[in-house]
Amino acid sequence: MAKKSINKKKSELDDLNFADGKIQEDPDIARVRKLEQALGIEKSNPFGTTNLEIFKNKLSEMTNIDLQHMCEKVGIFASGSRQDIKSKLIREFKSTNKGSIAMTVESPSVQLDPNNPDHQKVLKILGEI
Repeated sequence: MAKKSINKKKSELDDLNFADGKIQEDPDIARVRKLEQALGIEKSNPFGTTNLEIFKNKLSEMTNIDLQHMCEKVGIFASGSRQDIKSKLIREFKSTNKGSIAMTVESPSVQLDPNNPDHQKVLKILGEI
């Protein structure tokens, strides 16, 4: 007995998107975050990143105590409301990272070893960009 082909009609529910309450991260920001993590920027930079969007997200997740500790770390006075402290930190971040491209050119070049697993991650991320 021959099988009959059934034409499955596409219903409206197949293209339905649902809201789960999670904010989807921009893929470019995720790549920058991975690259900075592989390069160890978090340890060398008092802000933990060189990307403004990542820094703003980081600030929104911090408590008041964390914000005050960040102010101490970067050398600014933590006074005022939570929003005042955030705006001071963002202003300091922008002034510190202004012209960071010129600073990167002056620094010695990084030699990446393809046998090192951490360096392989960096090379893979750089290949995707």
